[in-house]
Amino acid sequence: MEIRDYVQKIRLGEVQKYENVAMIPLFMEIEKVPNFITLEEALKTQKFFIKEVSKSGMVPNLKVVNKLDVPVFIMDGEELKGGRQNRVLNTSILVQKNSEVIIPVSCTEQGRWHYSSETFEEPDYVIPSDIRKHKNEAVFNSLINEGNFESDQGKIWDEIYKYHEKHAVHSNTGALRDVLDKQKGTLEEKIQSFHYIKEQKGIMVFVNGKVDGLDVISLSSAYELLHNKLVESYILRAHSEKGKFKEDYIDKAISFLKEIENAEVLKFKSVSLGWDFRFKGENLVGSVLAYRNKPIHINFFRSYN
Repeated sequence: MEIRDYVQKIRLGEVQKYENVAMIPLFMEIEKVPNFITLEEALKTQKFFIKEVSKSGMVPNLKVVNKLDVPVFIMDGEELKGGRQNRVLNTSILVQKNSEVIIPVSCTEQGRWHYSSETFEEPDYVIPSDIRKHKNEAVFNSLINEGNFESDQGKIWDEIYKYHEKHAVHSNTGALRDVLDKQKGTLEEKIQSFHYIKEQKGIMVFVNGKVDGLDVISLSSAYELLHNKLVESYILRAHSEKGKFKEDYIDKAISFLKEIENAEVLKFKSVSLGWDFRFKGENLVGSVLAYRNKPIHINFFRSYN
């Protein structure tokens, strides 16, 4: 079975709505998915560490040390707090058990380059979905042209600056986290409107009546731990205006899935376990991390030109 064929296995739940955001819970039955745990679970064991690659550090790279007997899933967009500056994962990674690996990251805190901690803390946030989309597009181009998982760091800083302006946040270090922390309390009601459903494995999100993106994680136990962070990521991107939108969400969802099935796909070796499949369509960009021919993380964004 081709990786793209797994998209056909996605089932749609009932639409959930709040103001200008709608989400469809996604379900998918896949047999014999390789076992793994989330970054949040791994860091709590104190046998899994993320740190700078050296004492002096390198902005686009971090080192992961996994002393556990199980692979660890780190999701594209999870923000890591600590080290010489906060970073965000450039691509989803399944870290091999009992291994060390250098991972590609981007800076989300432009004005700091000194240690706040030797290792990085448990991730509180997944960065806003529009910044994830821009990063996904840049990584796609980097893989084609350079064969690596680099982002457009300047673009990420520009997008973070827009969030500072939009939410009237002054940050001494230009940290995206300062915006996220300020908004945390105001988002709880919205987040609770998009509650987790048993056996759910993902969401497809609509903002102002248009598809924004989707995320699917093949283990429901892992998705459950990441659900609220993903919901918050999409809500943060959503504009504040309210309005009435044509509620043909299911039809739009089916159409988006069909586009994914027909998108051009390229295959690259992942940073650790498995393969990184990259997809590009006329109005979408996405990726699938796969291991042993099973999807671990499916992520797509609508790209409006």
